[in-house]
Parts: sequence; structure tokens; C-alpha cells
Amino acid sequence: MILAADIGGTSCRLLLANAADGSVVAESHYPSQDFPNLEAAIDRFLAEQEVAPTSVEKVVLALAGPVTRDCVALTNLPWLVCRKSLQEQLPNAGIEFLNDFQAAALGVLEVEETKLLPVQAQAETPGARKLVMGAGTGMGVAYLHCESDRYRAWPTEAGHMSFAPADHRQWELAKYLRHKYGRASWERVLSGPGLADLHAFLTGRSEPLPPAQVMDAADQKQDAAAKEALELFSRLYGSYCGDLALAWQPTGGIFLTGGVTTHAAHWLTRPAFVEAFRDKGRMSALMTGFPIHIVMEGRAGLLGALHHALNR
Repeated sequence: MILAADIGGTSCRLLLANAADGSVVAESHYPSQDFPNLEAAIDRFLAEQEVAPTSVEKVVLALAGPVTRDCVALTNLPWLVCRKSLQEQLPNAGIEFLNDFQAAALGVLEVEETKLLPVQAQAETPGARKLVMGAGTGMGVAYLHCESDRYRAWPTEAGHMSFAPADHRQWELAKYLRHKYGRASWERVLSGPGLADLHAFLTGRSEPLPPAQVMDAADQKQDAAAKEALELFSRLYGSYCGDLALAWQPTGGIFLTGGVTTHAAHWLTRPAFVEAFRDKGRMSALMTGFPIHIVMEGRAGLLGALHHALNR
């Protein structure tokens, strides 16, 4: 039996699959905050499925944080995931850790085409590099590089690069974020908490609203600042995505994932995102050639973890 999981600051997604053919036996989705650690989430999942821990032969975990060999500290969740503890819990299993966006990149290879929402429609170059990025609890970035006719996924921590303001208002936003956090990174802007901070910056609120509330207020036209926050979010997202495209040249496609991305999809398909993506001075003409899609599949990381388990 294979146990695959995608563990983030907001959600834990777990599935069991047959090792022989990869067919999914069971799948569950829990709020991460419901558990003190990953072991407790796994215990609950296996108990609900009436599966003995000793029957698990292979474990692949997609973890939202920099992956090291023995222990991983999750970036937006106070969990320390350690191989030794998991091995004691699942004594017969081989255990592998993946960065969550490394898994999401592999998951893109498994997502049905009907769940890809085009933002910039262009033909993909077969075998070319693909870029996967997305706003959720944080901002994740990974890329797919084809080697010997097979894609391999490579993780990055590009979400923590310094935020690059492009005009006076964005400079004021950078000052606001530096005052609040000590440093302004792209993740501080392009994430659920980042959207909340954008709204707080525009309104002068001392306590940010929850990001879902900001989105609802913008969609229902109840709050002009919420609408302005989503428009600014979309423009900043496009600008950052364009900078990464210049770095990686992903003519195989750019794939936008993450819970905030999918919830804000109708904002990201408006002109502001693509305008900012293409606004690269002498390189602006180049920017029209990259295909961009929103991945309307919240299970990409989970599918990628399973993909890795089956194709390792």
C-alpha cells in the first residue's frame, strides 16, 4: 500500500493507493490546524480507513518547506516532520520527502486538460521547461525539466525573493511590509495572508481581514478597497510571474496553482495580470509567447506525490 500526502499550512490531503497499479483506495482532506503534528493526521486517516500502519509499504510526503534529509520544519505551520518518528509509526514503509511545489509540478503532469484555465493561450513547446507557481498559504515555485524524455521536478524557494516594487504605491507597500515583518518578500504579497495585508495597507486597518472575506467583499462589490486589493494582487502576480518567466524561459507552459489562485481565478483572467506579465521593457515581445494556465485542481500536490511514488 502507498500512502501519499500533501501537507500545507492550511490543509492536509492524504490518499492510499495500491502499490501494484496505483489505483486510489481512499482519500481524505483535513484542516492542518486540527492536529498537533503529522503523525496524528496519519493516525486518524489510517484509522478511518481501517488500515494497519504495518501494511503501508511506501510513503511520499509533499511538505510546504525547505526539504532536508531527516527533518523538515514547515514554513507556515508549527510542525516538525521527522523521518525517524514516521518510521516508528510506519515500520515497513520506505519514506520520501518532497517539497510541496516539487510535488505540485509533478501533479501538473497528471491534471486533466479540462481543469486547465487559459490565461495566455499559446502552444506549448514539446519537451520544453515548465514553470509551476502558486499563491496559497504561501507562494511556491518549482519547475519541470525534461531529461531523457521524462520530466523531473526541481523545487525552489523563489517565493522568498525580495519584493520588487514598480511604482510609488508599491514602494509604500514595501515600506509597510518591511515595518511589519522586517523584510518584504514576494510571499508577503502573493499569498492568502499577503492579500489580507494588501487590503489592510489600502484601508489603514490595524488588523487585516481574513483573505476569504476580502475576496467575498470584492466579488459582491461591498468594499471598494477589497476590489482595489484584488486588482493590485492580480497586477503584482502577473509582474512576478513575468520575472520568473524571464529567468526560466518556460515555453512548455506556466501553470498557476494554489488555493488563493483558484479562488481568484476570475480576477487573474482579467487584463491586469497579462498586462503586468508582458510589461518587461525590451523583452515585452518575448513575453507573449509563453502559455499560461490556471490549474483548477486543488489536488495537484497530492497527485504529484502519488506520481513520484509510482515512477520513482
